[in-house]
Amino acid sequence: MAPPDLLRDILTEFDDRISSELNLDPLGVQVIWSAYGQRIFRNRISSISNDVRNYTLNLFNHWVIRSIVDDDSVQLGKGLHGEKAYAGKGKNAQAFKQACLLYLENLFVYCIMDAQELAGVETGGVLGISKARRKWDESEGNPRLVFSHESKAHILVRQNLLGVSGRYKTPLVEMGFFDSGYDYALPSARSLWQTVANRLTTGAGHLTKLHKLVRAHLADILAEPSREPERWFAQIPSELRKAFVNAFSSPWAVGAYARDFWLSVTELDQGAPGALYQVLNEESQRRGAAPWSAAEVFARSVERNFRVASDKEKLEHVCLLEPLLGELDLLLNVMLSAKSQSLNEVVAKWKALGRDRDTLPKLAGRIVTHSNMREQVVGTAAERLKDLLDLSNETEIRQQSERLLRYHSKIMEDRGQSPWLRLLNDEQLKIDVRTRELPEKEDRRVETWVNHYYVPQFRHFLSGFRGNA
Repeated sequence: MAPPDLLRDILTEFDDRISSELNLDPLGVQVIWSAYGQRIFRNRISSISNDVRNYTLNLFNHWVIRSIVDDDSVQLGKGLHGEKAYAGKGKNAQAFKQACLLYLENLFVYCIMDAQELAGVETGGVLGISKARRKWDESEGNPRLVFSHESKAHILVRQNLLGVSGRYKTPLVEMGFFDSGYDYALPSARSLWQTVANRLTTGAGHLTKLHKLVRAHLADILAEPSREPERWFAQIPSELRKAFVNAFSSPWAVGAYARDFWLSVTELDQGAPGALYQVLNEESQRRGAAPWSAAEVFARSVERNFRVASDKEKLEHVCLLEPLLGELDLLLNVMLSAKSQSLNEVVAKWKALGRDRDTLPKLAGRIVTHSNMREQVVGTAAERLKDLLDLSNETEIRQQSERLLRYHSKIMEDRGQSPWLRLLNDEQLKIDVRTRELPEKEDRRVETWVNHYYVPQFRHFLSGFRGNA
């Protein structure tokens, strides 16, 4: 099992040295734009955590586990009590909590599978549903649920990372519900868990009944003498199955009762993300109209009233950054537009697209004049942004192209990969990948955006609140 720090590195929004999508980012700019994007969203919204049902399911599962850990009347049976992976920590062991998370995730998936033909039940967006369907069919609707932290309990490959608890871990850690080792007793967490109880899981809360049923079911399993307690799905009480489906039938069903809670604890309706929130709400009222582009969403958001100047700056920084990244992306595509071409041909194509030698320096200059903007990122993001600004300030298109090529080669070298193109005899470009088709001049205006800064993910998250996931 990977140590907690490594897990957090993987699940934090972006690590260029681990990413499995390296071939989609030949200039290594995702680490730059994601850094500025997460200054806005603070890891509440990301490419892997943006669904209100999964968000709520993960929090609910942790709430159940926390209540079991804190309840001395819930005892581990002989087999689990002697589990070596628990290292004498019993219910406080991270391996125990991971086993609980896996069991509850799998139970939810199979409950949804069982009820998939019912009106209002949405299987889309349920993590692991395809693999679960295979197991469901193979077992004729009666799959086995194993209580274990090991891979034998997984529906998904590497489920600790790719399942609900893995994908939605970082947001809850960042908000302070627990740390990377699942310690629920953090001083900062007390008020958050009380809010969960008040809003969701006690009294008239929508998850109150389910919480009682799941907690009792899990307590029974934990008390068994086996080292790996298990249940066939047919053995799960029908009342529990029905309650799981009622509580988590679809993103919009969850959003209907969890909206105010999540806005309260994430603060996504305040400050910089709050401006985006307002604009996306306005967008949703344009029935039948196409969604606004990320550029349009940011442009409208910057015009809002802000109580704190730094919130507006976060949005402005994106509006300064992205036009440059978009033009650099286009220049690389020009260089990749033919299997073999001279640098002079690259210059001619760049000009034919309505660009000139001042296009990049002008956009880079806007960023340089905002000195505090570059101070907002560190590490790899800061290093790469500096390199891109430096090459953009070359005075001739040919030199800009040559330096962009060297920059790309360095990015690929750092990844242990071959560059996509080479310069032969200081003149002729040869590419080793598929050629890129260039847009028409009128279809690619100067300063066109190519990166989204989590606008689609935020839009998807909010759609669950409005009943249109």
